[in-house]
Amino acid sequence: MPASVAPDSQDVARVLASGAAVVSARGITKEFPGVVAVDNLSLSIAPGEILALLGQNGAGKSTFIQILAGVHRGYRGEIALDGKPYQPASVAEAEAAGVALVPQEVNVAPDLTVAENMYLNAEPTRFGFLDRPLLLARARRVLEGFGLAVDPAAAMGSLDLSTQQLVIIARALSKNARLLILDEPTAALTEAEARRLFERMRTLTRRGVAIVFVTHRLPEVFAVSDRIVIMRDGRICGSYATTEVSRDTVVAQMVGGVRTPIALGEQKPGAVALEAKDLTVADPADPTRLRVDRVSLQAAHGEILGLFGLLGAGCIEAALALYGAWPGKVSGRIALDGRDVTIANPTMAVAHGMGLMAQDRRDCLLLEHTVLDNALLASLGAITHRGFLDVGAGQRRAQEFVRLLDIKTPSIETLVGTLSGGNQQKVQVARWLIADARILILIDPTRGVDVGARAEIKRVWSDLRADGRAIVIASTDAEELVDVCDRVLVFRRGAIAGELLRADLSEETLLRMATDV
Repeated sequence: MPASVAPDSQDVARVLASGAAVVSARGITKEFPGVVAVDNLSLSIAPGEILALLGQNGAGKSTFIQILAGVHRGYRGEIALDGKPYQPASVAEAEAAGVALVPQEVNVAPDLTVAENMYLNAEPTRFGFLDRPLLLARARRVLEGFGLAVDPAAAMGSLDLSTQQLVIIARALSKNARLLILDEPTAALTEAEARRLFERMRTLTRRGVAIVFVTHRLPEVFAVSDRIVIMRDGRICGSYATTEVSRDTVVAQMVGGVRTPIALGEQKPGAVALEAKDLTVADPADPTRLRVDRVSLQAAHGEILGLFGLLGAGCIEAALALYGAWPGKVSGRIALDGRDVTIANPTMAVAHGMGLMAQDRRDCLLLEHTVLDNALLASLGAITHRGFLDVGAGQRRAQEFVRLLDIKTPSIETLVGTLSGGNQQKVQVARWLIADARILILIDPTRGVDVGARAEIKRVWSDLRADGRAIVIASTDAEELVDVCDRVLVFRRGAIAGELLRADLSEETLLRMATDV
């Protein structure tokens, strides 16, 4: 059962009826190359209100809250904080104005103490020198107030990930904030820890603090929020009082209605290409915490297998582990085409005919290098003879796949960083086709790509499937998988919660299974 803290309905009604807004955003638009992340968004948040901001990956939630928190500049529109113009140039400026963000990824200085992390760039001083006793005393008071039995003098890196997350949350809660933004704050927390967080959130709202709560966990949304705002394609598509909306309506709004998936031709999968048995993946910072717990799966030649889950569910971690790219401890058996193999790093994966498209294109592409350089990166050995690179052969291969994939580029000598997101993704595909990779692992492959480019990329997957390649797509975007997958394994809390065949696939079904609704 989800942790639950019942809102004080009279308090909430009073602050909402007052008409005052802690933050009011009007006409906010933020564009990145090739994509409009936030599109003419207007939203007000009342004192003492917990607003749940929902939407699938790519809906624009993170961009919007980062604008509020001073991470992004260069947007259009206006924001007011307590009725006054608000345009922070940095996170520090936003915090000074009373807006605090707890990001979904824990970002700490592991070699500094807990207290030093909590008051980084705001350390108390005495006669121009650090007042360490006062620093420790302040940190201890905040930690104890949050119910954390943590030594403020301990090194931050000595704490497990869950405790680090709680310290970061406690730090944010201790600030004199008018608006607190929590982005997936419970991803690393136990149920008891989440309940403690919700209780603290309610305490803050009684003081008039407004809270934006971003999460994929619907039970938590209904347990703690006052209002639910749903984003899709950079816009708000629904706003509801939590007590007056059903989970079915929320899921339907997130999905955006019934969609027609791309037609995959009838094809019988071939032999098993990739098999994992008892795959176990540990957290890099805390080896006792398992991100993936004894998962077994198979992907065949001529099949597109989807791995779906919400943030932290384990599907992304499993995909990285299969390719040897996970930074923590990995155990279990992996077999390729029926033969047991050891894949301790990406170089070994490439040698076995595997390719990877990472979640962040910057992890796999050399943006300051040309299309040609990037396309040939995994094939240099094949076009090198007696120590000399056959430049002509490489150019011909690159040009062939630029035409095949319809990569929009002035030439193969164009810098990859100047291309749109969709064309950058196609360059990654070209790399692995040139290398003749027979097993492709794709992680959120259409993330940050516009709708038109998404359709083109998905047609490429269909063609690769018809060519007999095994494709594994790990994604937190249900739409991405419904369109192209033959099967989808749904992850929840590090384990496989169920399997859906193509005939049974829908975004709503995937979300329900992933959230245990």
